[in-house]
Amino acid sequence: MGYWSDRAIELMEQRLQLDGIDGRRVCSDCFSDEHIARFIQDNAKGNACDYCNRKERKAIAADLSDVLEFMLPQIELEYDCADQALPDDPETGERMFPEDEFDARELLETYVELELPNDHACELMKDIAGALPDQQWCRRDPLAASPDEAIVTSWEAFKRVIKHKRRFFFLQHRDRELERDMSWGEAAYGIPELLERIAEFTQRFGMIQTLAEGSKFVRAQWMGEGEHAFDAARMGPPPYAKAMMPNRMSPVGVPMFYGAAEASTALAEIATEPGHFALGTFATARAIFIVDFSRLPDVPSLFDPELAPSRSIAMFMHEFMRDFQKPIDRQAGPHLEYLPTQVITEYFRTIVSEGRHPIEGLAYSSTKDGKLAIVLFAENCDVEGGEKVLDDQQPWLRMVGYEEVDHIPAE
Repeated sequence: MGYWSDRAIELMEQRLQLDGIDGRRVCSDCFSDEHIARFIQDNAKGNACDYCNRKERKAIAADLSDVLEFMLPQIELEYDCADQALPDDPETGERMFPEDEFDARELLETYVELELPNDHACELMKDIAGALPDQQWCRRDPLAASPDEAIVTSWEAFKRVIKHKRRFFFLQHRDRELERDMSWGEAAYGIPELLERIAEFTQRFGMIQTLAEGSKFVRAQWMGEGEHAFDAARMGPPPYAKAMMPNRMSPVGVPMFYGAAEASTALAEIATEPGHFALGTFATARAIFIVDFSRLPDVPSLFDPELAPSRSIAMFMHEFMRDFQKPIDRQAGPHLEYLPTQVITEYFRTIVSEGRHPIEGLAYSSTKDGKLAIVLFAENCDVEGGEKVLDDQQPWLRMVGYEEVDHIPAE
């Protein structure tokens, strides 16, 4: 049978059951999802809603049949007909994995999580469920890991490899043992693909930002007894010989500038006990590009025609950021736990760019107070007055403010 005949049968089998809702109209107030609401507003034909009884002089309600024709293709991006997707037992002929199927009402309420704020009598939910194709539903590709599960599993496999298998030379060279590790747990991507997906997401969703010349950040340092005012070199990133402590984004020996948009955040990030602290305010001497993870977008709606295909990577990015920000016991083994985020940082520093401009920092929401924290890929020699490494170096950070404070960490 030809393609178009098969397609005609498929379309006929998936046809909406609209007889029971013929002529019924619904307004945008009946849906919480902004994309469904916008569709209704753009296709309104009547001035009265048959479900919440709202009435206006202007057109506010669209035919529910039109709304369902908009919703169904979006639903089918992630859900399928159980008859077609789930296999039958070759011996008994009965459906395998019946626990993975559900009816239309459960699809809408539990899986799609369709919110109908004015549907107190559940009339609208009943009509929508009754108009969907008469079938049992299941997740699309039910025998494989879901896209969000697969990419999260890729991240778990990536962390396992970086911590316990490989640290260098894993991007260009094929390695059977490495590939086996990355396939553990149905990982969707190998290491290069996973890193590319993360970078592409930040570019697509506008997370790569320009910091204008003169952008200011505060860096805090604990002052020991008898220490006096710190100069710019002392307040900046440590010189190579003193970069002996691993951090979330930088391994031992690789100095970086850790700071924050506000002094309170800079203190909260480093202060574990009461003490006397130096605060240096630094300004950029030129514009730079950073990746701002604090701008991580919400997971797109299933009913967003443009961004719904990005839902799996968006779900992963939120999981990634939770891992990225989780507290790490510096006494228990920070060298190991910091490795995955150090690799991500180096990937952005080395591989990713905005046009011809390299990425020179990462911003994120502090886990201490939720405000902006930042790491800049700056060394001591990048600070005016810092340790000179090359004769022709061009420092791009200068200290423009300094103060000392006594600080007691919040409990």
